[in-house]
Amino acid sequence: MTAVFFFYLVHFGLGLLGSLLFVPQRAGVKYFKLCSAIAAFMLTAGVYLSYRRFGMHGGAAAPGGALYVPLLWSAAAALVFSVIYNRAAHFGWRRLEVPCLAASLLTGFFSVVLGSPAGHRLSVAATDLSSILLLGAAAGAMILGHFYLVVIDLPIQALRRLTVLLVVALVLRALVVGVLLLGPMAAGLDDARQVALGLWSPDGVFVWMRVLFGIAGPFSLIWFIWKTVEIRSTQSATGILYVQLFLVMSGELLAKYLRVAAGLPL
Repeated sequence: MTAVFFFYLVHFGLGLLGSLLFVPQRAGVKYFKLCSAIAAFMLTAGVYLSYRRFGMHGGAAAPGGALYVPLLWSAAAALVFSVIYNRAAHFGWRRLEVPCLAASLLTGFFSVVLGSPAGHRLSVAATDLSSILLLGAAAGAMILGHFYLVVIDLPIQALRRLTVLLVVALVLRALVVGVLLLGPMAAGLDDARQVALGLWSPDGVFVWMRVLFGIAGPFSLIWFIWKTVEIRSTQSATGILYVQLFLVMSGELLAKYLRVAAGLPL
């Protein structure tokens, strides 16, 4: 389970950092500090759990397999740059903010590539990147909704932009999962089909849960989020975004479990 939480926490942290690129500075320094602090905490937890379980040598069960050591170092580098970015935002070191955020995302991208198995590197990397985008959009939009109570003149375009990002991320995530189920990961579709026919398949149950919680559920809330944003009801939108984030987090955690336990990167 260590590898499951490593991928989940690292991808969540990178997604939250990536969402900062779409938020205007008028959200205030506290927003960027909060999001980067949460991201740094998640990266720290992921790196620590992996180091505590596998040390600096790794093993067959370690994230990245033979590439565990460079994977761990790249995740640690993303953590360091995220902390420096947070401190730069706090102290007003404007010249360091963009380079540190870019460096954190770049080293995070390397960790995604290194964490993908050689046989399916392209498909798994696409899965991870779409997961990062979705987690970041869902969490970033929910957190930003709270800041409309603090920053009175924060334009609604900021929340609308993250809502659009959330829609795009959901569509991309659904497309990637659909392509994988119909292609290289067809075994997952076969398992799900067995459950639909009333037969028992542990992996099939988790595939259904992953699709329903992580994709169908969030899609069902998009219309409500968009309409509440359009009428500038930010408190209502934030409440729905809470549910949205819970569904996305549940779906992505199940996806990481399927990736590690069943070899199905969905």
